[in-house]
Amino acid sequence: MQENSVIQYFERKNTIELLLNVLEVRFQHSDVPILKPTLENIEENQRLRELHRKAVQVPSLDEFKRILELKEN
Repeated sequence: MQENSVIQYFERKNTIELLLNVLEVRFQHSDVPILKPTLENIEENQRLRELHRKAVQVPSLDEFKRILELKEN
């Protein structure tokens, strides 16, 4: 069981890094690193994967932030 939690930890960490990379490449915005603590507070890997898909699709960083805020509430 402990092995599974280690795998999930690294999967989560990797998903966060991929998500931030997508946002940085797409929007080249200095606000992207500011999102890292918010993303790190998300515990569900599925939710992070959904946000990663949204990061690829959204038209702007502001739209991604809005989606992220909606998911927090």
